[in-house]
Amino acid sequence: MNPALGQLFLPTYVTPFLFFSFFSMTASPYFYFAKEGDNCTFVPVYPEIYVPRKIPFEKGVGQKFSQPSGSGIDLGFFELDQLSKPSPGEDIFPLVIFAEASSPSLSTSTSQEPEKPLPPMSTHAQITEAILDKNNEGHFQVKVIKQILWIEGIRYELREIFGIANSDGAGVDETDSGKECIICMTEPKDTAVLPCRHMCLCSGCAKELRSRSDRCPICRQPIQELMEIKLILNKEPVDHGARVA
Repeated sequence: MNPALGQLFLPTYVTPFLFFSFFSMTASPYFYFAKEGDNCTFVPVYPEIYVPRKIPFEKGVGQKFSQPSGSGIDLGFFELDQLSKPSPGEDIFPLVIFAEASSPSLSTSTSQEPEKPLPPMSTHAQITEAILDKNNEGHFQVKVIKQILWIEGIRYELREIFGIANSDGAGVDETDSGKECIICMTEPKDTAVLPCRHMCLCSGCAKELRSRSDRCPICRQPIQELMEIKLILNKEPVDHGARVA
């Protein structure tokens, strides 16, 4: 999901973005200044300024979302400082995009007996939380800060692992550009240190390190967990399997 910010009428803005989905989406609501609640819920902080709309989409790739005409938001109500960072201590983001997979159609269900209650449906959703930065030309740009997945009632927060060979390199230490473990310098690195997320060790050295030290060898932050990640080197993008040590 690649959100951007487009301008209709000064100072009213809309948020188009490109996305792909393996499932139909019953709704793609988005909020300006929203706070996360319990069980995959978000509450608009300023409902009098903007009311989120739900827009259905079918499954497919390369789809473009555009807000309907007249549904943008007037950013003139807010200070630039409010738009460029989350609200401190409250986890309120200036832009929240909420995409939820649709529930199976009741008409297509053949196993449901009449007079019996429907089983509870678990939410499957992706939430993108972002801020709005102003560039040197005076135009707003969307910067994604956090992404959240809800699957079968469980909340997952997506994080970048620093040091994976095919990552975008954001936040990677320039002195740690090799593929080998920084301790033994021979085995490929396959273990990340948490919570700092530096992938800099092989599994053998990681186990040895945990028995001797409690700090990341890159940034010296305390180690809480070690996560072993098995990478499949391929020219095509692949999923990374991971387990916490």
